[in-house]
Amino acid sequence: VSLDTGAPSATPMTAVQRILVIEQVLEGLRPALKADGGDVQLVDVEGKNIYVNLIGACNGCQMAAMTLGGVQQKLIETLGEFVKVIPHTEREAAEA
Repeated sequence: VSLDTGAPSATPMTAVQRILVIEQVLEGLRPALKADGGDVQLVDVEGKNIYVNLIGACNGCQMAAMTLGGVQQKLIETLGEFVKVIPHTEREAAEA
């Protein structure tokens, strides 16, 4: 499935379309993450917050914050709106 995410359109994306676009972005970033022994997994989307799990070598890596920042920037560029990428562990801590 290829979705055009160029210029903003008159009709906003549905929640499902938005999740598919997010997954496509993560899939595009995955080879670079896997080359370093890691991966990223989409956990949930709540409004502008996108929750992810960093897996493998990415989990606990000193560069994890930079990795999440890069993922966030790519998603902002692709979606055409501000979003915040948050590690799922922070969400669990806030709910505890």
